[in-house]
Parts: sequence; structure tokens; C-alpha cells
Amino acid sequence: MNRRNFIRNAAVTVPMMAFLPNFELFANPVKGKVKITDVQCVLTRIGMRISPLVKISTDAGLFGIGECHHDSNGHGAKDVVLNVCKPIIMGKDPLDLDYLVFKMSTRTSYFGGNHGIATHAITGVEMALWDLIGKITEQPVHKIFGGGSHVSEVRAYASARPRNMLDMDSCKEFAELMLGQGWTACKSDIDRNQRWNSLDNRRLSNTEVDKIAQGFFNMREALGPEFDIAVHCHWEFDFDSALRVANAVAPMRPIWLEDPLPIGYNEQWVKLTEKSPVPILTGENLYTRDDFRPFIVNQGVNMIEIDVSMAGGLLEAKKIADFAETYYIPVCTHNVASPIATIASANWAATVREFVAHEAFIMNPMNRAGKGVNGDPDVLGYDKEMIVKGHLQLSDRPGFGFDLNEKLIREKYMVEGETWWK
Repeated sequence: MNRRNFIRNAAVTVPMMAFLPNFELFANPVKGKVKITDVQCVLTRIGMRISPLVKISTDAGLFGIGECHHDSNGHGAKDVVLNVCKPIIMGKDPLDLDYLVFKMSTRTSYFGGNHGIATHAITGVEMALWDLIGKITEQPVHKIFGGGSHVSEVRAYASARPRNMLDMDSCKEFAELMLGQGWTACKSDIDRNQRWNSLDNRRLSNTEVDKIAQGFFNMREALGPEFDIAVHCHWEFDFDSALRVANAVAPMRPIWLEDPLPIGYNEQWVKLTEKSPVPILTGENLYTRDDFRPFIVNQGVNMIEIDVSMAGGLLEAKKIADFAETYYIPVCTHNVASPIATIASANWAATVREFVAHEAFIMNPMNRAGKGVNGDPDVLGYDKEMIVKGHLQLSDRPGFGFDLNEKLIREKYMVEGETWWK
């Protein structure tokens, strides 16, 4: 009797099940048969910052790759991965991902209440588990993660800006690059000039507000009316200055005004969202559902932005996005990770119903000979171009679909003193 007929007959012969040890394994021949045998972590410079890469190996010969959110030197996340997370998941079934993440989260709470380095480390492990689960089930993550995603690409926005937003020729040069490469959206920082290094308070002068507005008006004129432009404020302002910026750029019709107030939630966010003529967005510095909850429940923003590599991983990000959807709040991503975590994040984004756009940093945007989005895409060993006409491309290969170019990473992107995993 073949396995299919056996399971069908067993399903209608309930008493028979009582005499079959491990009946669940007959019904699901994968669960319980693959065990984690090793967890490794190595520090690289694939992206804009140090990228701790995680490799989870199994007794089936399959492995998964993940990436931790960066910290100053990567050692903090690597230490947590190897000394806290590894002992918890060794010998376990990778399909028990939610349970394993819960165990890791409870064991690392003393690092800062499920914030910071501990969560970064867990996210790298969780990402590797998803890649591994995809390989075990022979499905791409974007197919299994959301119950069946049928998209092949995810809209992205370029985090980039003209050399000089106040110079029209510079804006036209930037527009030529953006439109020529097929981008449909970008996010640009406000024109801070010397303020970034000499910021003493959260107040903006009228001259500064006017300069910010003029820079974005120039970009709108150069890019045209259909191109989406986001205004990034980097948590710098008080309520009054944030509202004045919102009113000043409103005629340019930005897709959103990002992080206009300091990171933490309070009632000023609600007041600003109610009074602002443009959509208010935040989220890149928030961890887990606990940080996002007050912004969503109290309607403190019009849109949220989830950094999958920071917020707690793909599953936690999906929970946040689904919660936001119940309040009709669209979702975007923040993303400063290397191409590895960028592709992983895009697999999640493909399963979010109210998704708007995924962040992609253009390396040296005004250098037309420059290469890479969030780092060198050649490290992926991907079966597609990473980004085409402003859209991140999804692979149909199992897991996240990449097959790391280990030779390139070892020769060019290793942090000094690090040894590549076996």
C-alpha cells in the first residue's frame, strides 16, 4: 500500500490510529525528521554596515542563511547568536519556528526587554530558520509564508537624493537617473546641511523650513507629478516644527512625511497626524508589536514602516502588518540590510495585502558606474537580477532563493579576523 492510500484509509479507520506509533509522521513525513545540528555566525561587510550572517545546519544536509541587523561592530549580535540562541535551538525541529523564537525571546529579555542587540540576533536566527523551512518543504518563503503569494516582484523605493536639492541642474540629473532606471518612488532626507552635527534642539527656523520646501519642490519639478517622493525627517523635530514642515511640503504632494517627531509614542503623534496635510509615517526604530501597538490603536500615524531585520523577524513583522490592516493602515519597509536580508524582507513584503513599497539603498546613486542595491548583489548567487525597474525580484527556488557566492564573500567582504564557516 502506498503512503497516500495508507493515510486515506487511516483517516477513515480512526481506531487504527491508536495502534500506530508516530502516526503524525506518516501524515507529515517532514515534521520531526529534520534536526538542527549547528549554528554559526560570521561578520561581513557585504552591505553598508557590518552584516553578521547566520548559518543553521541540519542532519538532513540542508541549511538556512539569515542576517542580523547591524550594530556598531557586529560582535554583540554574534555573541548572542552563539551563546544564547544556539543552545536553545540545537537538536530542535526547525519547523517549530514560532516556539523557538518565543524561547529565544524569553531567554534574552535581560538584554533590554526584547529590544536592541538581542532582538537583532534572534531576527538573524529566525531568518535562517525561514530559509531552511523553505528548503525542507521545497517551496519559496513567499509562497508558504502568507498562505500562497502569487506575486513575482515587490515595488521598491530608492533611498537617495540629488547632490544638491537646491540646485535645479542637480535635481534634473537625479531625475534622469531615477526615471532612466525605472524607479517609481524615492525617499530623500531633508536638507540639513550643518544642522546634523550642530543640532542643539528640535526647533526649525523659518529659513530652514523654506529651504526644505524649496529642495523638495525642485525634486517634484524634475521628477514629474506621478513619481512618489517621501520626505525623511530623522526624528529631529518638535510638534510645531514638524507641522510647519508638513504644511510647507504639502503642495509637492509627498507620499509620506517620515519620522517627523522623536521615536517614542505620545499624544503629539496623534495631534500631528490629525493636523498634517500629508500622510505621517514612522516605525523604523520600533521593535515588535509592543512598540507598534500604540501608534496603530491610537491612530498616531497614517502609515507604518517595519524594518523586518529590527522588528523581530518575518513572522513578527507579519503579525504587525496584519494588526495594522485591521485599522486600515498601509505598510512600508525600512531596510538598511545587505542584499541577503533585503531579499528575505521582500519575501515577507509579498505577503502583506496593504503593502506600499520596500526600501532599497542605491550605492553611490550619482555614480552611474556604481553597482548595487544595499550592497553587492553578486554575493547572492541569485537566479534573477535583484531589482528591475524599481521592483525587487522574487525567486521561485526554495527558501529565499539565493545560493551565496562564498568565494566572493571570503575574498572581498570578510571582517578582519573572521573565519568563514565550514
